[in-house]
Amino acid sequence: MEGGVLSSPVLDQNGTIYIGADGEDCLFALNPDGTEKWRANTGNILESPAIGADGTIYVGTVYGNLHAIYPNGTQRWQINLGTHSWTISSPVINQNGTIYTASVQSSTVYAINPNGTIKWQFHTGDWIYSSPALADDGTVYIGSNDRHLYAINPDGTLKWKYAAQGCVQEAPAIDSQGNVYFGSWDSFLYSLAPNGTLRWKYNTLDAIDSSPAITIDEAIIIGNDAGDLYCINANGTLRWRLQPSFNAITSSPAIDARGTIYFASDCLYALNSEGMILWRCAVGNSFIESSPIIDKDGTIYLAGENKEGSKFHAIGSMNDTKPATPSITGDENGHVRRTYDYTIVSTDPDNDNVSYYIDWGDGKSTDWTTLTHSGQAVSLSHTWQKQGSYTVKVKARDEHGMESDWGTLSITMPYSFDTPHHRFIDWLFQLFPNAFPILRHIFDYGRG
Repeated sequence: MEGGVLSSPVLDQNGTIYIGADGEDCLFALNPDGTEKWRANTGNILESPAIGADGTIYVGTVYGNLHAIYPNGTQRWQINLGTHSWTISSPVINQNGTIYTASVQSSTVYAINPNGTIKWQFHTGDWIYSSPALADDGTVYIGSNDRHLYAINPDGTLKWKYAAQGCVQEAPAIDSQGNVYFGSWDSFLYSLAPNGTLRWKYNTLDAIDSSPAITIDEAIIIGNDAGDLYCINANGTLRWRLQPSFNAITSSPAIDARGTIYFASDCLYALNSEGMILWRCAVGNSFIESSPIIDKDGTIYLAGENKEGSKFHAIGSMNDTKPATPSITGDENGHVRRTYDYTIVSTDPDNDNVSYYIDWGDGKSTDWTTLTHSGQAVSLSHTWQKQGSYTVKVKARDEHGMESDWGTLSITMPYSFDTPHHRFIDWLFQLFPNAFPILRHIFDYGRG
């Protein structure tokens, strides 16, 4: 495609890919094999289209128009939202078919009926580059260059607004509890409750120009202009931080069903849930603004730029299977404050190398071990400090990030020498390991 591509792709239920090209003033429809299905002349497109329940494609242009296009590429209707007001917001659509979008210079959020008539308008205090996000209760969230995030009721009235210290130029994300997450040019990732009160904010040390993504355990993935990618826990604490390149991250992350994180900067990266780079793929020679999407077969779609212009890429997913549930063997009964050895092993169907994570059941864990050959046993030791029953859990992960189910072993530590008298006997037995056989028998010391 000629010229730059800032738009991100979207997929319909048949696998057709839609993406806008600002250099060619059109919307492309591509077949799953990469051939062109059709193109519709729309004007310069900078953001992603949206697809309605009936298959209608909605897309805005820098000429201030919102286009509704049938799945065959013909135009259903067009509405102008201001001749000199760019429409670069990606539309969102509610269950009744109402389309929400915004125009830049007019600083206006629009609700548009399915027939192309305006339902209501809402004005903010400055230009709007952000796309809207739609909550389950119908609330529309959108950022503005007036340094606020707005919550708008379904009828177009203000629900609340929250003041950040910098422009809010990207769409927020909403978790299962209705909490809202957004980034700002003031370098902070904000978390707000559904009523607009601040839950927490996290300083990422540089401006944020991308939308957050939320993992299955509701951690938040966000990039900044310094090229850092952050994973922030739902309580606002840092889980991990990665700087794969020094190019700004303006592309929003995507997360697949396995928890693999995909994001673009100088190239396309795939990370596991712990922030380890699984692979990278060059899709251009400059920083990438288009965000990746994932097809149901695992294919990742993304636009990138190089010297010859823009190219649309389909990156095949790995045909990888998870390792077998690991076994863990060793003493199942013993004494506190004594070290016991355990053997862990798993096999990988693809013969990939594997590493292990162990939760000892007492609040302590052993982080991922170094990679070893499939089927090769690993020995680890642990000491329990208190009496009790414990469930040891171990998980295997292959070199591509695929994780096994948990393997378990029940441990009982019934004997404790916590009194001064018993601590003396414990010291005595360790000092004279071959002495006092009768006392050893009485205290059951050395069994298990």
